[in-house]
Amino acid sequence: MKTPENELQPGDWARDLPDGSVFRAAFESSRAVMFLIDPDTARVIGANQAACEFYGYHPDEVDKVHASAVSLLSSERIRELMHSLNSGGATRFASRHRLKSGQVRDMELDASPITLRSGRSCLFFIGYDVTMRKQAERSLRHSEGILRAILASAGDGIGYKDAEGVYREVNPAFCRMVGLPCEEVLGRRGDDFFDRRAAAQHVRMDRRTVDERSLVSYELTQETPSGPRYLSVLKSPVFDAMGENLGVVSVSHDITERRNAEAALAKSEGLLRAMLQSAQDSIFITDVNDILRELNHAFCTHVGRPREDLLGHPLSDVFTGEELRIQLSTSALARKTREPVSFAQRMQPADQEYWISVVKTAVLDPEGNCLGVVGMGRDITAQRAMELALRQSERRLAGLIRQAPVGVFETDSKGMLVFANERMQRQTGRTLEALSGNRWLESIVRADREDFLAQWRKALEQKLEVDREVRILDARGQSLWVSCRIRPMTDAANRFSGYLGVLSDISDRKKAEAMREDVESVVRHDLKSPLGSMQNAMELLEILGPLNQDQSQVLHEVRTLTKRMQGLITLSLDLHAMEAGVFKPVLEAVDLCDVVETQRAELRPLVEGKGLRITLVSDCPEEPFHVLGERRLLDAVFSNLLKNAAEASPEGEEIIVRLGLEDPLAEICIRNSGEVPAAVRDRFFEKYATSGKTHGTGLGTYSARLMVRTMGGTLSLHTEEPGHTSLILRLPAASPKKMSLLVPSPRILPT
Repeated sequence: MKTPENELQPGDWARDLPDGSVFRAAFESSRAVMFLIDPDTARVIGANQAACEFYGYHPDEVDKVHASAVSLLSSERIRELMHSLNSGGATRFASRHRLKSGQVRDMELDASPITLRSGRSCLFFIGYDVTMRKQAERSLRHSEGILRAILASAGDGIGYKDAEGVYREVNPAFCRMVGLPCEEVLGRRGDDFFDRRAAAQHVRMDRRTVDERSLVSYELTQETPSGPRYLSVLKSPVFDAMGENLGVVSVSHDITERRNAEAALAKSEGLLRAMLQSAQDSIFITDVNDILRELNHAFCTHVGRPREDLLGHPLSDVFTGEELRIQLSTSALARKTREPVSFAQRMQPADQEYWISVVKTAVLDPEGNCLGVVGMGRDITAQRAMELALRQSERRLAGLIRQAPVGVFETDSKGMLVFANERMQRQTGRTLEALSGNRWLESIVRADREDFLAQWRKALEQKLEVDREVRILDARGQSLWVSCRIRPMTDAANRFSGYLGVLSDISDRKKAEAMREDVESVVRHDLKSPLGSMQNAMELLEILGPLNQDQSQVLHEVRTLTKRMQGLITLSLDLHAMEAGVFKPVLEAVDLCDVVETQRAELRPLVEGKGLRITLVSDCPEEPFHVLGERRLLDAVFSNLLKNAAEASPEGEEIIVRLGLEDPLAEICIRNSGEVPAAVRDRFFEKYATSGKTHGTGLGTYSARLMVRTMGGTLSLHTEEPGHTSLILRLPAASPKKMSLLVPSPRILPT
């Protein structure tokens, strides 16, 4: 604790130094930096002249300086340091001090506690400026870091061993080469990890580089667990300033890949020579002066001369006239363009004739310099003869196609038209350019185009044939009926290549069919009059009466048949109107369950005769299943479809009629055993398409789909299930909201 008696005023510190002591003389006259600090306040008590000059303070202002103005330590750290020094005795430590000018210096300080004359305790410091040394140390560490980074990242193995042959420094690449960790290499001699032969060679080269005081390079083979490694080694001696040898530095470069590449190249060259001699194509190599440097047996055969008469000779000794001009010009072009040059040349050695297809390519070194030309020639004599015959055949075929009375066209594998003969161009009134691509489909009348496109897309996906009658527009915009037959084509390797189509004019046949339909329409119309008279006569008989029971039964049956026949005639006329697109159906709610029940009586003889069973599965087992349609049309549709199903089913099988809802449509599925023949599946709904029926007309499914479409529905065939056939009928539902809440339940119709 300081007291007023022992506390000095500023500037009195010098009088408090021990009087006449060595300490006082050394403190005042020394050129070393010396100063005193009060450990309690960390304030500078006093400093010698050398300290004032070093820190830049005037002697009168030294005792006003606090330690925190000089030291870079925090105030807290300074207080801890003062306490530690005051209680711990003399010590040396490093610190960084700031001069009055702001410059920072690295210092080493000797500190010890002392007692002044007044009995006051303080800390005595002697400071040494070590800034230059610290900078040199940092620079050395930086250089050493760079050197070690270079050693660590170097791909070559670098090692230093002293004059005794002991390794004192190695980099990771060196350790990888010897197959040991660096800690197992340092401090050991080379014969500890090199094989005997390699170690002896290293020792010899160490002596040589030291004796000759120069660089020494050599190659050696080092055996490792993974196989031999080939190294290229460069060694240099290390001497100190007095010329005494300190050791040897070695740099080892792994050339194993190069040696392996050289061995592979030698092997490749051997294989190349063997291939040249065994190749059936003629091969020859010339240098930049067109001198033959390599050739094979096939080339000798084609030019008709032995190898010894050709090798080392210029092309002018082998070819003459036009043949020589072609050879020299193509070689020059290959050297100039650096691109392959192809040509065909005729050779005639010893009364023989060869046609050779030649490809010449420039031979370049890694720098891109041309070393010569390699030529490869293939005998195409037989191929040329075949091409000539093919061109003649193509000319004949082209003539036939041009003169053909039908339109002929070709498409690629994607259905894009690439050729159309003149007849097809006249049929459509379009040029080949106007028909190319997909534009040939635009010549089809719009009403027929949708169905044709659907079949054409399916044919493209499955590579199927197309056989269809469509209408096309001619140059005057008038429709022309044609039979369109399209077949897939394959190339010589039996690979699918596209389609070939034929358009045959069937206008005359269509006119005849239209005339027949007109006659049939007239006949149907004329039949209605006598049927009306018959119906009137039956009503008159009933009025005139009385009739017995048998007579009434006969009269009822005749009247029913008459109405049935009138309905069929009316339906026939309506079908004609549907085909013409002028029929307007009167739609109403019709119960399909009742429609199926109605057909039961008509189908009973056929169903019972074959032991069949009809099962109805409905979404409304206890209520009607209503759709929008005409009752008489629906009767006709189900009559045709159920009759077809019964005729196609094997004996004892089941016909399932499933009524379901796919809001807002009703979906009806008629499923029977037996498959539709593959030959008629694509034409199942076409007019007159039939198979296996002695008296079949091919109109049942045609008229059924026509009536369904008229009522706003669709009818499609499904044959995916093996051994079965399903017809899917979709019609607008009469009450979809009510039907969507019902649970499907099977309903069995008696047969």
